[in-house]
Amino acid sequence: MQAGIEVQQLAEQVGCTASYLRKLERGTRSRMSPSKYVRLRTALKATDDDLLAPTEDRPERNQT
Repeated sequence: MQAGIEVQQLAEQVGCTASYLRKLERGTRSRMSPSKYVRLRTALKATDDDLLAPTEDRPERNQT
């Protein structure tokens, strides 16, 4: 929604279903193939930091 694109349109660009994207948003699905991830980033004009939530397993990046 923040990117101004409908979930269905985004799913078509990424090559997945709208349901799949909603599960990623909710956190009920946590993995996606590298190729879909790249297409998602491209479609949203986003960076890794925009898309990846910080976790205890993955330290946050310094903002320097």
